[in-house]
Amino acid sequence: MASLPEQFSDLDYPGRRKPINRGKAAPSPDRPPWDEKPLYYLVEGEKREFFVIGHLAKALGYSVQSIRLWEDKGLLPRSPYRSPRTRKPVAGGRSNKGKRLWTREQIEGILRIAKAHKVILNKKPPTPAFSQEVKAFFVSLLK
Repeated sequence: MASLPEQFSDLDYPGRRKPINRGKAAPSPDRPPWDEKPLYYLVEGEKREFFVIGHLAKALGYSVQSIRLWEDKGLLPRSPYRSPRTRKPVAGGRSNKGKRLWTREQIEGILRIAKAHKVILNKKPPTPAFSQEVKAFFVSLLK
């Protein structure tokens, strides 16, 4: 087998084309991993930053399905914001209500309360006390 010329010996790919999307950029050390790619919507004429359920799930270390289940059981208050409704019917029987949205302050508050109630560290399910504290926190943010 013929060896590669010296100028190509340090390439880590076989073939002629350079690979696309190999490896992801390292997350910024000053931002938590859930803080990537926020969405922006206009609320009362003001551009605001929002995060979807996947961001919250990543922050808490649980699955998206767990967060939805907690909302259904009343262990986590429902998200007070929704993205705009879709205009077209959504396939697969899904609703067109729009995505659940949380603000940065809400996610940081939920994280703080979850750590205090050990929902994150010991992987305990949320308790009614956790739910009440998050509800009170949401109400305080709306004032």
